[in-house]
Amino acid sequence: MWWQWGLAFCMVAFLAVSVTFIRFLLYTHALLRLGESSIDRLQKQALHTVQESERVIEASVTLIDDLQHKLDTVDAWFQAANETGEAVRRVTRSIGVISQTVEDTVLEAKRAVHSRQDTVNELIEWTMAGLAIASRFQASRQSKSKE
Repeated sequence: MWWQWGLAFCMVAFLAVSVTFIRFLLYTHALLRLGESSIDRLQKQALHTVQESERVIEASVTLIDDLQHKLDTVDAWFQAANETGEAVRRVTRSIGVISQTVEDTVLEAKRAVHSRQDTVNELIEWTMAGLAIASRFQASRQSKSKE
C-alpha cells in the first residue's frame, strides 16, 4: 500500500510540475510576444530616426553647398579688392617717380638759370611740359579710380 501512496504522490508531483512548466511556457511565450512587439516599435522608431537623420543631413549638405558658394563669391570680391589695392600702389609709385622727376627738373632749371641765361626759356618749356604730363596723369588716375 505504501507504494500506491508513493505512486499517487509522484503523479500529483508530476502534474504540479507539468502545470507549473506549462504556465512557465505560457508566461515565456507572452514575454516573447511582448518583446517582439517592443522590437517592432523600436524598429519603427529607428526607421523614423534614420529618415529624419537623412533629411537633416540633406539640409546640412545643401546649406554647406550654399555657404561654400557664398564664400567663393566673397573670395572673388577680396581678390578684386586686393588687385585694386595693388593697382593703386603702382599708380602711387609712378606718381612719386614723376614728382621726383619734376622736382629734379625744377632744381636743374634753377641751376641752369644761374649758369646759363640763354637756356632758361628752353628749361621753362620742358618744365611746363613735365607739369602738363603730371597733371594729365593725375587726372587720368582720378578718372580711373572713379570708375
